[in-house]
Amino acid sequence: MNRYAFTSPLKMIVGGLLITILPLHGCKEEKYSLGSIPAADFEIQSGDDPNTMVFVNSTPGTSIAYWETSTGQKFKGDNVSARFTFEGEYDVTLTAVTPGGIATVTKQVTISQSDPTACNPDRALGFIAGCTEKVWRYNPEAGAFKVGDQGPDSGNWWASGTGEVTGRACEFNDEFTFKFDPEGTFIYDNKGDFFADGYLGSASTSCEPASNLTGNQAAWNSGTFKFSVTEGTGINGLGQLRLDGRGAHIGVKKAHNGGETPEGPAGESVTYDIIAMEQNVNGEGYDILKIGVNIGGAGWWTFTLRSDN
Repeated sequence: MNRYAFTSPLKMIVGGLLITILPLHGCKEEKYSLGSIPAADFEIQSGDDPNTMVFVNSTPGTSIAYWETSTGQKFKGDNVSARFTFEGEYDVTLTAVTPGGIATVTKQVTISQSDPTACNPDRALGFIAGCTEKVWRYNPEAGAFKVGDQGPDSGNWWASGTGEVTGRACEFNDEFTFKFDPEGTFIYDNKGDFFADGYLGSASTSCEPASNLTGNQAAWNSGTFKFSVTEGTGINGLGQLRLDGRGAHIGVKKAHNGGETPEGPAGESVTYDIIAMEQNVNGEGYDILKIGVNIGGAGWWTFTLRSDN
């Protein structure tokens, strides 16, 4: 006689439920909170002179402070200083990144007098814009355009030769005018033509009329933009030159911070590191300005300009 062992269906169901329920019963709901977002705040203190202000992050708790002024200056840190060249009122915005989230606050500072030394030629702004305005062209010598991965001014990938001065005459006639005014006026004049360089206009390797810049590339045509100079920054500590406005550029049009975009401007601004500033070169009465833009990794474009006045 065979014997069979049967398990009650109820027990199987209950057992199954127990197996399912018991592990869940051992779990406990955990609630995590990053805390509330504090109100961002900062103190405004006087700097070493009437045109320098110091900003101190006073946001409660722990935060990473990012700053931006209405003149385009950007900083990071709990204690930063900014210089304002011209008298007037300026906005300063603190963005505090906290464990609970991001908080911002904007305050206004008043500068009572213009900086009397700002247009001195030993100051970056004065060297670039003079005390009224200053016009620059590409230096009509070999090496006016360089690109390489051995740091600024290396040109180990490519550098323009003397033949490009005439071969790219439509580039070497361009004018870049910087005005010494509170607005930071920058004027680009391509004189009605440009060098296509294989990607501009009809993508030839010759000079073309400015009317061939169409679509997104039209922003690279002549125009009036804004500029600002920040002293003591940049790869050589000589400062940085920032151009604001879609299409504002100096040098190869496709080059910008972090890359190259031949289709058209990749952003609303570009910042160049000042590589060198040379006054009255060889006693011939003109100045030389070298600027560079990092296009990503170790790659740098370097452009050399010669003053025209």
